[in-house]
Formats: sequence, structure tokens, C-alpha cells
Amino acid sequence: MKILIPLFIVLVLVLVVALVVAVIKIVLLRHGFDELTENIEDQIKGETQIPITLTTTDPHALKTAETLNRELMNLQKERNEYQDGNRKVAQAVTEISHDIRTPLTAINSYLDLMKDETDEELKNQYLERIKNRTLSLSDLADELFKYSTSTDPARYPVKTEEARPEEIDISRALEECILSFYAAFKNKGIEPEIELPDEPVYVLCEKKSANRIFENIISNALKYADEALKVKLDVTGCATFSNPAPDLTPVSAAKLFDRYYTVKEGSASTGLGFSIARELIDRNGGSIESNLADGILSIIVQFKMQEKAG
Repeated sequence: MKILIPLFIVLVLVLVVALVVAVIKIVLLRHGFDELTENIEDQIKGETQIPITLTTTDPHALKTAETLNRELMNLQKERNEYQDGNRKVAQAVTEISHDIRTPLTAINSYLDLMKDETDEELKNQYLERIKNRTLSLSDLADELFKYSTSTDPARYPVKTEEARPEEIDISRALEECILSFYAAFKNKGIEPEIELPDEPVYVLCEKKSANRIFENIISNALKYADEALKVKLDVTGCATFSNPAPDLTPVSAAKLFDRYYTVKEGSASTGLGFSIARELIDRNGGSIESNLADGILSIIVQFKMQEKAG
């Protein structure tokens, strides 16, 4: 009997210790799953991308955390792809909307000129230019369709076409573009100083790309040039657009080609004109740069020339 009492006490102590250990383990396990739940919520909300870590050493909880980390990484990847897709769509729509405004402005200007014009030959010239601007709008609509289809290849297996440079007379293209802004220059009281070579200047560039490059540069000049605009083209295919820019600094001039950068805060400009021009000239093998000297901003566009044989 005396032996049984100590054994009973030992058994009770063992049970108490086992119970305490079990309680501690349950508490730690519960704390671990609380951590797990909190981490999952943060991951789903996008508040963190740090992998889930637990203080518990329970192998089952750790395995669960490992599986969740793997699945959450896949979820984060899909979320990033989705957000990137949304940004690209918004960017494309904004760019094309920016480009649509230029031909629409030209069309309205020609319609205004036709109201008071009595010369039938001039009216026919205006109509021809309106037709060209309408065709450019059609090209933009095609680009928007190509972009939308290229973002959904499963539904529309169509790829956006790459630039196909062709030999064009860049002098004539520039002259036509300047003429299309005649009414806009007149409304702002600007008499552009134009210097073009007497002979054709042949370069390698898509014609529609050249038109959009010139339109974007001139439309930006019209927004900010209140006094004058000088346009010069030399026989090497280098076009220079210069206008007074008292609000610019060397730092801001260097940022002109950055997407969405605008000279004046709160202006209606999207800051895409120069950015789009740079992308287009790059695609066609040329270059574009800005230069600010004595308060005069110059945008210099160098087109790729046809290589002469031997």
C-alpha cells in the first residue's frame, strides 16, 4: 500500500506534466494559426508580399504555410499581370486619344476656312486635306483594334505590325503637315519661319509615322509657343523645330520625352506628344533630342537616310 501511493503520485505528476505540455502546444499551435490567418489576410489585401513565417515548429502548420506561400506567389504573379495589363490598356487608349485630337483639330480648322472661302480651287485643296486627316483617323482606329486584339491572342490571334520604313520625301511630308496647321497658327498670331531644301529629301520612314511625329511636335509647340516658331529641314534629313520657351530649364527640357511629363502643372496636355514621337522615330531607325539655349527650345529630329551604294 505504501508503494502504491508514491506510484500514484508519480503517475499524477506525469499526467500533469503531459497536460501542461499539451496545453502549451495547443496554445502555441493556436497562436501559429492566428499568425497564419493574419498573414493570409495581408497577402490577399496586397499589403505585403513577404512569405508567411510561423513561430510554431509544428510540422503540419509549417507544411500548410509552405503550401500557402506557393499558392500566394502564383496569386501575386497573376495580380501583377492583371494590373500591368490594365496599365497598358489605359496607356494605349490615352495615347491614341491624344493622337486623335490633332487630326480633328485640323479638320475643324479647314472647315472654318471653307466657310468664307470663295475660291473653288482652294476649297478643293481644303477638302483634300480633310480627306487625308480622315484617313489618318481611320489608321488610328485600326491601331486601336490591333492593340486590343494583340492583348487577347486566344480570342483574336492577330499580331500588331512592326514599323515598315519606306523611302519618302520628308520635305514634302513636313510641308504638308505645316500647311495643315495653317489655321491654328493664324488663330495664335504666329507666322512660322520655314526653311526647306529646294530639292526632295528622301529618308527611310513610314509615312504615317513621319506625319504623327511632325503633328505631335508642332501641336506641342502651338500649346506653349506664343511668339514664334522656326522650322528647318536640311538635306541630311535633320528637322529642327525651335520656339521661345521661357518657362523651361535645362532639367525640364531633358524630361520632355518622359511619358506624361508636362511643362505646366494642371495643363490640359497629357505629356504624351514628345514621348510618342520618340517611340515612332526609334522604330524607324532615327533619333530625336531636345536642346535649350538662351531661352530657345529646339527639338531636333534626325531621320534615317537611304544608304548609297558603293
